[in-house]
Amino acid sequence: MSKLFSIALFIFSGYIVSIYSLSVPDIDNNNISFNNYRGKKILIVNTATGNAQANQQFTQLQQLYQQYQDSLVIIAFPSNSFGNEPGTNAEIKSVMQGTYNVTFPIALKSLVKGDSANRVYQWLGDKMQNDVMDGKIKRDFQKYLIDRSGYIVAKFDSSVSPISSTVLNAINNY
Repeated sequence: MSKLFSIALFIFSGYIVSIYSLSVPDIDNNNISFNNYRGKKILIVNTATGNAQANQQFTQLQQLYQQYQDSLVIIAFPSNSFGNEPGTNAEIKSVMQGTYNVTFPIALKSLVKGDSANRVYQWLGDKMQNDVMDGKIKRDFQKYLIDRSGYIVAKFDSSVSPISSTVLNAINNY
C-alpha cells in the first residue's frame, strides 16, 4: 500500500523539466539537442506543407530566421496531427528546403497533440513540466517563443504572422 501511495505522490507532485534536457530527431534522423541553443531564443512551430497558410508562413518564418539568426533559432515540427502533412520526411524536406528555401532546423515528422505527441510538445502542453502554461496545440503553425533562459514567454496562434509586430516585439523584449 505504501508503494502505491509513493507512486501517486510522485505523479501528483509535479516535476519541472528544462527545455535544455530535451532532444528530438531532425528530418535526417540526426539529433536536435535543445542544450545547443542555451543563450538563444527558440521559436517552436508545428508545420504542415499541405496547409493553406504554408506559403506565407514558411516564407515569413525564413525571413524572421534570417533577420534574427544570431539570437534566435526556429525549429519546425512537421506534423499530420491536423491532417495537412501526409508526406514522408523526404517529401517534407524537399518542399520545405526546395520550395520555401527553409534553412532553419526541421524535426522529424511527429505528432504534436494527444498522448503520443513528441517529447517537446508534451513539455509545451504541461505546466507541471514547463512551469509556465498548459500550452495545448490547436492547429498548424502555432508558435511558442522560448526565452534565453529556457522559459515559454509567448504563444502565438496560427493566424499571427511570423513577422507581425506582435511576434517581433516579443522577440525583442524577451
